[in-house]
Amino acid sequence: MNTENSRPKTNIDEKGNVLFLDEERLERKNVGFPPFKNHSNGLGIYNFIKTHLLAMNDKRWPMALKLYHFFIKFSVWMKKGGMKAYLYKKMIMLHPDKETHTSTIIMPLDVDVTDKGEKVVLPIDLIKESLKHMKYISGMKTCLCREANDCEDYPVDVACIFMGEPAKTVVENGLAVPLTYEEACARVDLAAKHGLVGQAVWIEVEQMLWGARNDEMDKFLEICFCCPCCCIAMRLARNATSKERHRFQPAGWTAVPDRTKCVGCGLCTEGEHGCPVEAITIGEDGKVVIDQETCVGCGICKTRCPADVIKIKQTMPMRGDIREYFKESYNLELDL
Repeated sequence: MNTENSRPKTNIDEKGNVLFLDEERLERKNVGFPPFKNHSNGLGIYNFIKTHLLAMNDKRWPMALKLYHFFIKFSVWMKKGGMKAYLYKKMIMLHPDKETHTSTIIMPLDVDVTDKGEKVVLPIDLIKESLKHMKYISGMKTCLCREANDCEDYPVDVACIFMGEPAKTVVENGLAVPLTYEEACARVDLAAKHGLVGQAVWIEVEQMLWGARNDEMDKFLEICFCCPCCCIAMRLARNATSKERHRFQPAGWTAVPDRTKCVGCGLCTEGEHGCPVEAITIGEDGKVVIDQETCVGCGICKTRCPADVIKIKQTMPMRGDIREYFKESYNLELDL
């Protein structure tokens, strides 16, 4: 019997059952980018600008909120293609003609585990396990995206967790507080309770916001807890090209529909808060189709489905530590 030929073409059936964990898909989705190397400190002028003049602190916080509010509105107005897209990338990514080092691993906290008796490593477990090994942890006092957008549906105090040496700088600037491992885990649990999406984030551009030194950029990682309505990263993804969207990667979990229950209402695909990577369509039979090659597992579609058709399930293998996603997929040697 030819095992390869007998293997199903997809690892998900019509009822949303996961037939096997697709390791090949995980490798396909982990698109690598040029390796990041710390910039030289040189004479320290660039570091001074980044850490003293541009970095946000408690006094500059109102200005940061206004800028983020502008970017949120701006990202809705901007469309793909032409001069608009160029200006959009110029303002948001700073250098549109060069490769910006940006990596985001989606860690859905509200997932479906069908067999409760089977030991399954969940994204929330992965986050907590990684926190055990961090040398320093701090937590933002308030979520920049939600506060800037005056969010009424999700709490502003369930905000980002920072890890590594630059996390101390955010505390020194008055925007974050030190966290113990237990306090950090409690924040992760609270984010899960409120249905927020976890994102492990490494963004070169955010050096301006948090004031990380050039020689410490490989010692800095964020865990963001994002809502579907205010997250600026999701809004940026909706207006990005397919290449830029590949910077958003699943941790091994994606959205899976039970198409036998779908009524074809289309609510999962509608509006400005729909799928950030456009992985969802309505098929010729009038029922939802989720492209597993594109889906990042954020779970926004799940929250919008009134018939509970969509679940977040493990469809690919997971790595053992958050840092492995960046080391193996993006060649980032994170030393936290």
